[in-house]
Amino acid sequence: MILIVDDDDSIVNLLKKALIDAGHEVATAGDGVDAYEHVKSTNCDCMLLDVSMPKINGVELLLLMQADGIDVPTIVMAAFQDFEDGEMKSFTNVVHYLPKPFKLEEMVELVDRQLAS
Repeated sequence: MILIVDDDDSIVNLLKKALIDAGHEVATAGDGVDAYEHVKSTNCDCMLLDVSMPKINGVELLLLMQADGIDVPTIVMAAFQDFEDGEMKSFTNVVHYLPKPFKLEEMVELVDRQLAS
């Protein structure tokens, strides 16, 4: 299952549709708190994670997961250029960093490659 974590409903809906159309099972969370509860209790194969969110942001979520030994391959997506690919990959779960805006096809390809590895 793929977990989409973003507080922007339009992005969540676009990603969800594209991934379901590609044959994936998808769950969603609108903030870091919901996402944290989800990854603690559900087997996720991959997580698409926004950085800027309410309650717990993406970086805080990655730190919590790392501290708790929760290993979910994560593709980070961010609307700003504050992070470099290498900075985000310093987190043990991060397998790719994709700045927004991105093409849906590119995200689906990244997810497919991650799940195949």
